[in-house]
Amino acid sequence: MGPGLVVSILREAGKPLTTRQLNEEVHKVNPLCLASSVVALNMMRITGVIKGKRSDDKNSWIWWVE
Repeated sequence: MGPGLVVSILREAGKPLTTRQLNEEVHKVNPLCLASSVVALNMMRITGVIKGKRSDDKNSWIWWVE
């Protein structure tokens, strides 16, 4: 699973998700998946698989796909 799962969840959501929201959705499908960890999400962002930025309140990151 991994990156493909994250991308499909973000596509289905149709809107940016916070790290917490994304983590909850990933773990509904696969409780042992590490793809929603902040490190993994940032690696996916750096390689262009997903988009991400700090939220307006600066307390979390939001993630999306284009």
